[in-house]
Amino acid sequence: MKKRILICAGTEKTCAMLSEMLGNSEYEVETVTTVSAVRELDLDLFSAVFFSLPLADESGIKLLDELATNMSTPICAIVRADIPEAALDRLVKDNAYILKRPVSRSNLILAAELLTSFYGKSADMRARISELERKNDELKLMSRAKLVLIETRGMSENNAHSYILHRAMNSQSSISDVCNEIIEEGSDDV
Repeated sequence: MKKRILICAGTEKTCAMLSEMLGNSEYEVETVTTVSAVRELDLDLFSAVFFSLPLADESGIKLLDELATNMSTPICAIVRADIPEAALDRLVKDNAYILKRPVSRSNLILAAELLTSFYGKSADMRARISELERKNDELKLMSRAKLVLIETRGMSENNAHSYILHRAMNSQSSISDVCNEIIEEGSDDV
């Protein structure tokens, strides 16, 4: 499967040069030259995003600040060799991988491999976190439903737990659905 990479640079020429440097069958490269074009894309669809700063319509550092907090796709900032330390510190704070110009083909490919590998591993972690959050929400819901059964029907915690499981099995519903029904029924009784 090809890894999707976005290249955002200030000129079409820079975009074409970077695309050509990455040009192999492993990467599907898309290019844009403006911040507004970046904002129109779903950046989570890319395995890595490369910004050659400055961009056509702004420096790009403000955009990287925004993206660092709102997206999980890894970012590489390609910057001038004489970039001020304050700007460099800001990019590092935003967890951007930094490449200073001039960029060699081998360094660009190495950065692409590193970032796309990181994206794959972080996607697995995000999936695990999502599953754990779902289970945690289900446990909270189960606790609330058991509390309703204890308060409204005088059940013990073990009996309430068994009741929920049996009701879910008998109605062929999810435990979450049954818990929501019990909570709703309990609020009607109040």
